[in-house]
Amino acid sequence: MRPRYPTRQYVQYEMAAEIIKVFHGKHVPLLVQTEDYAQGVLRAAGHVHEAEATTRARMKRQEILLKTDPPYLWILIDQEVLECPVAGREVMKEQMARLLEVAELPRVCVRIVPREAGWHPGHDGPFQVLRVRGREIAYAGAQIDGRLIEAGEQADVLAIRFDQIGAMALSRTVSHDLIERTMRTYE
Repeated sequence: MRPRYPTRQYVQYEMAAEIIKVFHGKHVPLLVQTEDYAQGVLRAAGHVHEAEATTRARMKRQEILLKTDPPYLWILIDQEVLECPVAGREVMKEQMARLLEVAELPRVCVRIVPREAGWHPGHDGPFQVLRVRGREIAYAGAQIDGRLIEAGEQADVLAIRFDQIGAMALSRTVSHDLIERTMRTYE
């Protein structure tokens, strides 16, 4: 089984986006994964043969954060993502350090949804909402394949869900502190 890839069209939208909002409840979002974490996620999902090529593609996509005028990147992740070891303690420590590093970028916001928040609209699965040339485009992840949503009510619904999840998330500062504390548990 091949790993799930976003559509080529989605990646083009991502490259042109002014704002990228990402929610993920099961692992660190692709745009901020370390190489070892990315390979760990892919191998754990049974994508051993594609892990290296897919990881290279993911690392290439991260270059948008290095552009002269990068997009604003808003990330919401569940606390369990920090605590679920992927590929070992050293990989997780490195991944936590990467989250802290990226969170310091002027156009990046990383916030954690605490376990105490309970059920929230993100439990239906991961999704992204992009602002591209004044319009919203969304991508909803799924077990076998994701779905690009280029217009209409469904993109609006996911934008509202992102805000609802964000209302339950910890502040940037408290999220930073939680990531730091969790990183120390991997030492």
